[in-house]
Amino acid sequence: MNDGILWLELVVGIIVSFSLLGVFIWAVKQGQFDDGKKMMNGLLNDSTEELQDAIRKENKIKELKANKLKSNGEKDSQFEINSKID
Repeated sequence: MNDGILWLELVVGIIVSFSLLGVFIWAVKQGQFDDGKKMMNGLLNDSTEELQDAIRKENKIKELKANKLKSNGEKDSQFEINSKID
């Protein structure tokens, strides 16, 4: 009896898998996943203020990371000095 249930599950699983594969292939052929114009439209619709704001945000993030690394480096050097004194 268990063998019959396993074979049924196997057949149903294979049928479902091939069905989903078929739907995926159909969607790809129909162009459901094509969005080639999205990037170009986004680029064309960005204003100079938005681009400058993005550059400022990137620079601020870089500056904060550099300051964090610098402060961590100072803490490490202070720890080394204190450990040598002890």
